[in-house]
Amino acid sequence: MNIAYFRKSRYGVQETIARLAEAAKERGFTVLGQIDLPKAGGKAVSVCRPEWMDKLVGAEPQLAGLLPCSVVVFERSGEVQIGATDPALLGSISKVPTVVEMAADAAVAVHDLVHAAAGVEPLKVVGVKLYSTATCPYCKTEAAWLQAQQVKFETIKVDEDQAAAEHLVHSTGQLGVPVTEVVFDEGEPQWVMGFDRPKLARALGLKR
Repeated sequence: MNIAYFRKSRYGVQETIARLAEAAKERGFTVLGQIDLPKAGGKAVSVCRPEWMDKLVGAEPQLAGLLPCSVVVFERSGEVQIGATDPALLGSISKVPTVVEMAADAAVAVHDLVHAAAGVEPLKVVGVKLYSTATCPYCKTEAAWLQAQQVKFETIKVDEDQAAAEHLVHSTGQLGVPVTEVVFDEGEPQWVMGFDRPKLARALGLKR
């Protein structure tokens, strides 16, 4: 599972930070402050949507620390990176419907905030791989759903392809199916465990 969302900024560190603060205020975030990161050559900017924290603490206060209220900007190998913990991690841990829904909304908002600060477009999906087996009913259901959404995908049967099975275990730590690998035009692929329609829709840029 992807636990963070990072993009390469088109701007320098200071300009990216300034754009981040401006974009956060425009999008309803409260900017709480900045922390210098001298070794990383950047800053951590604390931003939060008060309503998210209020809802999370009211439902599952033990998960409050997982709400992504810090966005980091730093330079590495000549490139400026900006990102935060992905709110989708919070949604994958919680079993409370209101928190899962809030995490999904937060994921969209945080990604949009990163895009605005970095001056980049959302990631473009360039490939979809559905890892399945010949006897998996949920795999067939997901395949039918992807087809209905007009999503082009490659089916890989791990019970017939040992190399693919090893790649799946190495990448996700499990061999259960279905698992969907969404490949983007830059950065790491996103792995979706099980036939999780909301997560698949977000990863593929579909309307839920």
